[in-house]
Parts: sequence; C-alpha cells; structure tokens
Amino acid sequence: MPKRNNISARVSEAVRTTRALLGSSRGKDILLFLLFVCVSYVFWLIQTLNEDAQKEVQVPLKIEGVPDGITFISDVPQTLLVSVRDRGTSLFNYTWSGVPTLSIPFKEMNAESGASRVTIPGNEMSSRVRSLFGQQAQVLSVRPDSLNLIYTDKPGRRVKVTPDVRITPSWQSVSSGPVQVEPDSVTVYSVANMSGGFDRISTVELNLDDVSETYTGLLRLKVPAGARAVPDVVTVTAPVEPLIAKQRSVAVKVNGAPAEASVVLFPSRVDVTFLVPMSRYNSEVGVITVYADFRHRSPSTAKMPVYLGSAPEICRDVTLAVDSVEYLIEQHGK
Repeated sequence: MPKRNNISARVSEAVRTTRALLGSSRGKDILLFLLFVCVSYVFWLIQTLNEDAQKEVQVPLKIEGVPDGITFISDVPQTLLVSVRDRGTSLFNYTWSGVPTLSIPFKEMNAESGASRVTIPGNEMSSRVRSLFGQQAQVLSVRPDSLNLIYTDKPGRRVKVTPDVRITPSWQSVSSGPVQVEPDSVTVYSVANMSGGFDRISTVELNLDDVSETYTGLLRLKVPAGARAVPDVVTVTAPVEPLIAKQRSVAVKVNGAPAEASVVLFPSRVDVTFLVPMSRYNSEVGVITVYADFRHRSPSTAKMPVYLGSAPEICRDVTLAVDSVEYLIEQHGK
C-alpha cells in the first residue's frame, strides 16, 4: 500500500506541474509554436503530393484462362517492375491501397504457328501497363518489357528425386540414416517427348562439413533443358545426431592357450568404453569381444596383453580400460 500511494502521489504531482506549465505564458508560446509546426507540415505535405514524382512499383501479373492440360515450361513472372511518373497523390494511393493486377487472357496472347509458344511484345506490354495507371501517368519503363513463354500440352511424367547431398558430421556426431527427400517424386513436363530412361531427377549439389545436428533445407532440382518440374523445390533432411559415451563390462577370452592347461585371468572382465548415437544409448548394441593373447604373455610380470576382437559397426572409438591382465596357468590333472 505505501508503494502504491507513493506512485499515485508522483502522478498527481506530474499532472499539477504540466497544468501549471501550460497555463503560463511560456507554455502558451510552446503550444502556439507546435500548432504552427503542424500547420506548416500539412501545407508542405499537400504541396508535395500535388507535384509530380517518380516511383518504382511492383505490378502483379496474372495469365487468365489457361486451358486445361496446358503447362508453362517457361517461368511466368509473378510481378512486373514498373517505373511510373505521376502526381504524388496518385503514387501515395498506390502505396496505400495497392497496385492493380495486370491480367492477360491466354487467348489474347500472340501464338506462334507450329510452336508451343505465346508472346506479348514490348509495345503491347507497355500499352497494357499504361492502362492500369490512367492517362495522367507516364510509364517510363517496364521490366520485363515483354513476355515469351513456352508451354506444353503433353501430360507430365512422375519421376523419382535423388538427393545430391554430401554431409560430413563433426567428430562428435554421426550420420544416423540416409538423406530423406520430401516429396520423393515430382511431375516433369516437357515440350519434346521425354526419353524412356528418364526416370530420375537430382537436386542441386550440396556439400556440408562439420555438421553437428540434423540438417533440413530447401534445394532446387536440376531440371533438364526444355522441361519443368512441379514442384521444382524439395525439402531434404540429413539426419545427424551427437555421439555419447557408453561403457560395458566384457569377459576376456584367451587366444592361443595350450590344450593341456587352463589359463585363469585376473581380472576376467574388463571395461570397454565406446561412443554410440544418442538415440541408441538405451538399446543393445550387439556383441563386443575382447581377447588376451597367450602367445605374447610376459612370464616375468605374469601379465598378458589384451586387445579388442570385434565390435558392432554402431560402436565408435572403442577403447579398453586396461592393456593387460594378470594370469595364472593351471595344468590339467595336477
């Protein structure tokens, strides 16, 4: 409560101070100055908007009435970059309410005889764009200034996507599966008949080094000339996960022991440390074998070297806790 009362007192004091300032002659001068500033700004804005200005605007482009079964091989621009000169009020209106869409009916485009191609020449493009802005506007440039579109009426063919991806994990990580592609197949359209052997399409090349986590990204497809893939971008996922340490106690087997004697090892089990993918930490990794080499025993120290026999492929950087064990030879029948 004291803290809340303190804040309320400060607010009341600030209000009283403000009222006193505005009621003084100095406060009235400040208010009058601010009023003149606002009026001046309004007059400046009106004058500026009534003057001619130049601006580049993005004009949306749409091809209407495309017949069923027609697929464009060429990329159809989504927008046209138009440099227009007009009154400031008109340019401000384009910014505020947006630019109208330039719609071109497919049947009004110029079709080349015997070719799967439609065009809009530069003079016709300028005329169509100019009609969007009215008679007072001056269209200075249009980019692209014309359209030259190739299309096909042949059905598409479904083909598999092959990722051209090379992922090198960091030393503390490992690839935990093949590279996945989504979607794994796309539809390819072509003006000419596609070869019967054309059943795969690859992504652009991607090489990544020292990757420590799963990579997911968009890659474009390497589409043959004269063809178009739908979609032409796929999502690739390269699973990578960190390696973590795991330990297991493994019984030591004697290699090369004589048939007439038994070899007793101390200890008979050794700890084996290795790295596994994090997702496999709680899973069984398989059989790990450790051997003691009887042929290289040291009678003077009563020790026998131990070495790793085999380990599953999933185990990385396998190390033994000791490099030798003590031994005792027991003759049979004694």
